[in-house]
Amino acid sequence: MKRVIINADDFGLIQGVNEGIIQAHREGVLSSATLMANAPGFDHAVELAGQNKDLGVGVHLNILRGKPLSDSRHVESLITKEGMFCSSVFRLYRRLKSRQIDLGEVEKELRAQIEKVMNAGIVPSHLDSEKHSHMIGPLFAVVLKLAKDYRISKIRFIREFCFTPRLVQMGKSLLISLPGSVRKVRMKAEGIKSSDHFCGVCDSGRMTAERLQKSLLRLKDGVTEIMVHPGFISQDLIELEKTFGSYYINRCRELELKALLDLRVKKILSDRGIQLMSFRHL
Repeated sequence: MKRVIINADDFGLIQGVNEGIIQAHREGVLSSATLMANAPGFDHAVELAGQNKDLGVGVHLNILRGKPLSDSRHVESLITKEGMFCSSVFRLYRRLKSRQIDLGEVEKELRAQIEKVMNAGIVPSHLDSEKHSHMIGPLFAVVLKLAKDYRISKIRFIREFCFTPRLVQMGKSLLISLPGSVRKVRMKAEGIKSSDHFCGVCDSGRMTAERLQKSLLRLKDGVTEIMVHPGFISQDLIELEKTFGSYYINRCRELELKALLDLRVKKILSDRGIQLMSFRHL
């Protein structure tokens, strides 16, 4: 059997993104989303989640964008002198490699984010992270520990390689995916579940209806997660980049929303008997 989880990252980022995610769920094929606890649209997203009980909602762990929830004095190794996260996964990786990041501070901040989501009345379906940073060695160990502590039994697993002129995406896919087999074994040993396959790094920001159709037609047996970033482009969203860092994906959110609403995509699911699900049902 082929089953698919179509998950929107960045739930809670800002109102226009939240509204795009909910439209993609109500009218399209979106089955899951992950919530950013430190983003300005958090309360709005929680309200919408309460009105859409069928939408699986996980936690989009974030130590890359915006400000921490924790007191800045307690997470100094994670922030700049302006009190912001560094906004670059490659910079974060270099700082981890040179041991400039205090993993105790990482744990403190991620605990605060998970607890904020849970205190808002949401039972997280799974954990993933901004720029997939949870797949980086030392951070993976922290996230695995937190998943066990909070009894969250599913974590996004990524093993997808991009051989493409988009050098940033290719570098990101290699950084995340090369140690994937080791991560998978460790997750299984700890009783943590994940999808069998993942799709979305290579087509991030380019998940048109045509690409989404091709992804569905190429599904392997088992469960595949497809990552998307729907939303509405607004001036507020563009202004948010001043504090949250530049998002190349912002200019593509309406394109991805359109793909999720495309009737041809729905037809493929129906014609091929592909089961649409969320992490709750994994």
